[in-house]
Amino acid sequence: MTRAVAALALALPLAARAATTVELSQGAEALSGDRPAWRVSALDAVWTGEPGAAVGGSVRELSRFGLEDVDGAIWAQAPLGGFVLGVEGSASPTWRFVPRWSLGARLERGLGDGWVASLASSARRYEGDVGRTTVTISSLGLERYWDRWRAAAYATAAGVEGAWGGSGRAVLDLYYGASGRVGVSVAAGRELESLGGGQVLRTDVLAVALAGAHPFGAGWAMTWEVSAQRQGDLYSRAGGRLGLRRRF
Repeated sequence: MTRAVAALALALPLAARAATTVELSQGAEALSGDRPAWRVSALDAVWTGEPGAAVGGSVRELSRFGLEDVDGAIWAQAPLGGFVLGVEGSASPTWRFVPRWSLGARLERGLGDGWVASLASSARRYEGDVGRTTVTISSLGLERYWDRWRAAAYATAAGVEGAWGGSGRAVLDLYYGASGRVGVSVAAGRELESLGGGQVLRTDVLAVALAGAHPFGAGWAMTWEVSAQRQGDLYSRAGGRLGLRRRF
């Protein structure tokens, strides 16, 4: 992971030449049962245009269960007839545990009085020792903005090998200063994983996270997150992430 951090840091000046926002971050999670820690290093960049229009990209190196993966993603969104339409895609040259590729789309619409509704759908292709698996995910979201607050709720359905699972997530954010934010989220549901041969592992999941961004002035901010998740009877994990963000 040290090599990834060094490589991303070297790429930072190149990304910053044109991007509106650039962020370099590092995260780690400890797992129960003496399992190896999960780690991630990431470089994210966003280019913004007219209201509602933006393009973003990211590169990550991840470590899970003693394996390492690299992936990259790109997304774009633009206003369209009273809606905001977004598309996204990712690919991995290693795909040991992350999707080999993914494609998705999102549609968002303001409803007035601070309300925003969204609909999203995506497909993720996993390939490994147990064979090829395509996971489909669809979600509905409803957000409300008022004063310095934002509340949101999301319902998600995922399909794997003909089996379906669902989850829900609630978020509450407080905005402060020019670009500061602190928020809490809680999620619960059932996660599915293909075991090959048409077999699917179903796991009840409960997760909680506290995250935010604290501005320092001159466009600089520290981003942070602490989180914990229980993966049924398989394992629990807890950790955090720190990032440095620069707005231009």
